Amino acid sequence: MRDEQFKQQHPVMNEVAQTYVDLYTYRPDEKTRQQLIKREALLHDKLEQILAERAP
Repeated sequence: MRDEQFKQQHPVMNEVAQTYVDLYTYRPDEKTRQQLIKREALLHDKLEQILAERAP
């Protein structure tokens, strides 16, 4: 009940608090996500090179 009252009375503070909790809870996942983003960029570059070479 207190959580619901807090959410209604202080929506911005509730979101800030939730963001901090999420950052600490999912931090290892964030590292993995960053690595995947880097690999995606590398794959995209390689795909563009392959497509450029195949173009007549």
